[in-house]
This record gives sequence, C-alpha cells and structure tokens, in this order.
Amino acid sequence: MMETHQKRVDAQSPGSDRPAGPPRPRRRGKGWDFGFRKGGDLNHQGALFLFGLLMLSGLLASLYLGLVSYTNLKARHVQNLRETLLQIQAVNAALERQIGEKQQNLFRQAIQMGFVPASQVETVGP
Repeated sequence: MMETHQKRVDAQSPGSDRPAGPPRPRRRGKGWDFGFRKGGDLNHQGALFLFGLLMLSGLLASLYLGLVSYTNLKARHVQNLRETLLQIQAVNAALERQIGEKQQNLFRQAIQMGFVPASQVETVGP
C-alpha cells in the first residue's frame, strides 16, 4: 500500500492539490486574458501585447504615410516633366515655323538672283 501512495506523490507536480493523472486540455474559453475579464488591472503580458500592437500599428502608419508622400513627390515630378515637355514642344513648333519661313525667303531670294533648281540645269560634257 505504501508503494501505490509513493507513485501518486511522484506523479503529482510540486504544489498541486489535484490528483495524479493525465494533464487536462486547456479550455478554449480562456484564450487572450489580459486581466480585463476578471475586472482587474492590465497584467504584464497584456501590457506588452498592447504596446507591441501599438508599435506595429505606428510602424505601419509611418510606412503608409512615407509611401504616400513619396508617391505624391514622384507625381509632382512627372507633372513638372509633362509641363516642361509641353513648353519644349511649343518652342519647337515655333522654331519649325520660323525655319519654314526663312527657307521660303531663301528660295525666293535665290530665284531673284537667277539660281534655278538642280533638275533644270544642263551639264555639258567634254
């Protein structure tokens, strides 16, 4: 009889009052208990979890704001480049028009001086 009692004492964990046997499965209802269910203050684990959650949300918010500001800067840069392109195209069109006018004036002056197009020139061979 002593031997059975001895085995029971060895099977128990120190300081527990329950009888020896297979460990009970954890209840699902307990889950994330940070001390609020009992009406008490926030325990250490709950405070660390909430602090980590707050830091993670702050990090995500800062990353989001950084990405939005970077995208905004790049959009402004693209808009400035488009405006510059439009200005350059307008200047280019004005220059092409001036070149066309100068070319017409040059042809008129050449004809007035007696020059003719190369297709109308006859060449004499030796």
